[in-house]
Amino acid sequence: MQTKLHYIYDPLCGWCYAAESLLESAMASGSGLYELELHAGGLFQRMHIPAGKRDMIRQSDARIAQMTGQVFGEAYLNGLLDNPHTIFDSLPPIAAILAAEKLQKNHAPFMLKAIQHAHYRDGKPIVHVDVLTDVAETIGLDRHEFAMAYEEILSGSIQHHIEDTLRLMHYAGVNGFPAFVLQKGDRLETLEHTRYYGQPEAFRHLLADKLAMPGA
Repeated sequence: MQTKLHYIYDPLCGWCYAAESLLESAMASGSGLYELELHAGGLFQRMHIPAGKRDMIRQSDARIAQMTGQVFGEAYLNGLLDNPHTIFDSLPPIAAILAAEKLQKNHAPFMLKAIQHAHYRDGKPIVHVDVLTDVAETIGLDRHEFAMAYEEILSGSIQHHIEDTLRLMHYAGVNGFPAFVLQKGDRLETLEHTRYYGQPEAFRHLLADKLAMPGA
């Protein structure tokens, strides 16, 4: 029976940044036990964030930092997030993550982490291909190969990927990001991950318990 762990996320979702250590725990736990698949949802599509919404994001980020210890840098808080002209667009970073996976199997989580750090810690505009290419280089990808794969995906298969993600969310009863969905055969189970923010070892035990359950 095929076993998979589906991670449903968006690169511009603050709570997905909060779940970084949980994803890393899932990666470390899954070797030989399940296949880890990442599914991006397209939370933002080329938009400016109104001041009220940016204030809400800032409050959420502060809560995430308190719960998990995740770092939100000054260049993000007082630069990128504070700037009303900043463009929020999930598609370019999603295309970059898909390009990384296309070039090097199992590199999607590493690219996601590097993009999140560029955004939340360094305050870099991850809607720009040159920034994303720099990020790709930090995880060992060739700049030229990455740029070619990125452009191909951004102009082609990215919408299909997002549509597939939305279908999976519907089937699994998921209505937000992030989500961890364990699949055994045809059965899908959405894991209750929110209580494990900042507790990757406890989340690892949850995964182990779920995997040990017969027919789970």
